[in-house]
Amino acid sequence: MDSALSLIVLCLSAVMINGADFTVTQPESLEGVVGNSIDIPCSFTYPETYKPREINICWRRNQFHGENIFNVSGRYIHPQYRDRIDFLGNPYQKNTGIIRINHLKQSDQDRYFCRVETTGVNNEKWQNIPGTLLIVRGQGPTPSPFQLTTSVTAATSERTGEDEDKLGQGVILIIRSVLTLGMRAIVWMIGIYLMKSREVTILPIEGSGKRPNEGRVDRTEITSRNL
Repeated sequence: MDSALSLIVLCLSAVMINGADFTVTQPESLEGVVGNSIDIPCSFTYPETYKPREINICWRRNQFHGENIFNVSGRYIHPQYRDRIDFLGNPYQKNTGIIRINHLKQSDQDRYFCRVETTGVNNEKWQNIPGTLLIVRGQGPTPSPFQLTTSVTAATSERTGEDEDKLGQGVILIIRSVLTLGMRAIVWMIGIYLMKSREVTILPIEGSGKRPNEGRVDRTEITSRNL
């Protein structure tokens, strides 16, 4: 009887240790931007009766049994994340295993899984099942100094071209005005010449006794007399 009771108690203890009290909580998804940093939260729990001596936090990517990218106790960081992962967790006092990924890359877009490993009366390992999907958005293209210089030069050239066009139009208007005035002056002078050429002035002969006005004869009269 005592043996049976002891077996039941042992089984209940095992169920409590390996049951729902061992949890790892993560957000379903996060979104970051290339070049920025992002924190991936992770918190965990274990039964109050379980007293771990050491707590280690690991992170995996891609799938539940994917490759390790970070291990606190092992001081391991995947080469792809070298110098880009900071551990912000406090597993002993706050039961957290938060990591920060700096200088996000497009290749960092993946699913991440937090894994807790402890040593104690029994060594335990438990992990979040769905993990956290990290979505990395790209930034807009940043113009290079050459592109900025080219843009400024193009704008300046365009403005200079507009100024030159305006100057050319002004010169053309001035030339047209001068030509118009010149043509009018020429027409006016031709008109004066024609008007004067229609009259013949005969100067009085000295001693003729004629008055100056008598010396002016219309060309039409001279023609009629000759006929």
